[in-house]
Amino acid sequence: MARLELPVEATKSVSGLHAARAVVVLIHSDGSAEIVSKPAIQGRGTYKRGVAGVVKLEVPRGSLVVHAWLILNSRGHIKGLFKVFNDEGELVLEARLAKRKIRRLRGDPKYAWSIEKALEVLGLSKHVRRYNWNTGVE
Repeated sequence: MARLELPVEATKSVSGLHAARAVVVLIHSDGSAEIVSKPAIQGRGTYKRGVAGVVKLEVPRGSLVVHAWLILNSRGHIKGLFKVFNDEGELVLEARLAKRKIRRLRGDPKYAWSIEKALEVLGLSKHVRRYNWNTGVE
């Protein structure tokens, strides 16, 4: 079991046009998923309004952790970064969301299903048009 400390936030700009959200999705070995977004330690976020901080997690054996960091701009477009950690706390996959496309940056593409599962749990699968798992660095 690994211990991870990951930043989480749900903040908005003062004008309300921009928003940032960082959330952790814990995917258990049986395929079920849970969202962890309540910070254990309070901190500062990207924007002024909202809550931010750090989550402390103990990852069970056989589970994966997906850390999603997302930005919503004034036009309603979403950009983001996804990091997948295994049960030993190692970064095994990193992908980027831009222009409704998910593109692998580095890591093993066999963990791609975990990002797709996290998008489904977060309700963002309708915002992704295409996946490209063949790019990036092994």
